[in-house]
Amino acid sequence: MKIKFMPQNIEVDVNPNKSVMHLAQANGIQIHSICKGVPSCAECRIKVIEGEHNINKPGKAELNLIGNSYYIDGRRLSCQVKCFGPVTIDTTEQIQRKENPTKKLRGFKSQKQYESKAVLDTMLLSDNDKAKK
Repeated sequence: MKIKFMPQNIEVDVNPNKSVMHLAQANGIQIHSICKGVPSCAECRIKVIEGEHNINKPGKAELNLIGNSYYIDGRRLSCQVKCFGPVTIDTTEQIQRKENPTKKLRGFKSQKQYESKAVLDTMLLSDNDKAKK
C-alpha cells in the first residue's frame, strides 16, 4: 500500500501510525507547517485526490481550523491525515507556497508616508480654551 504524492509522482509506503505530513517530510517532500502538527496553523493543507475512504475522518480540531473548505474542495491538514490504504495526494498548494512565499496583507496599507503631528509633552491650553470651559 502506497501514498502517491502529486505532481512530484513520488510513492511512499503507508504507515497508519504516522501522519501524511510526517511521512512526506521523512521522504524529502516539503510540506510547510509552523505548528509542527499540533494543529493550530493550517499551513499544511493538502488535497486528497483518490482514496478518501482510506483515510481518517477530520476531527473537531481540524474542522475548527479548516472550516467549510473540507466540504467544498476536500482539502485537509496533512498533519491530521492518517492513511490505512492506497491514497493519492495533491501537494500543488504546498509547491506554490514555496515558490511564492508572500503573505496576504490584511487591512489597508497606504503607499504614502505621513508625518506625525503628535507631540510628547504636556498639553497647554490657551486663555481662549480656558474661557470656553
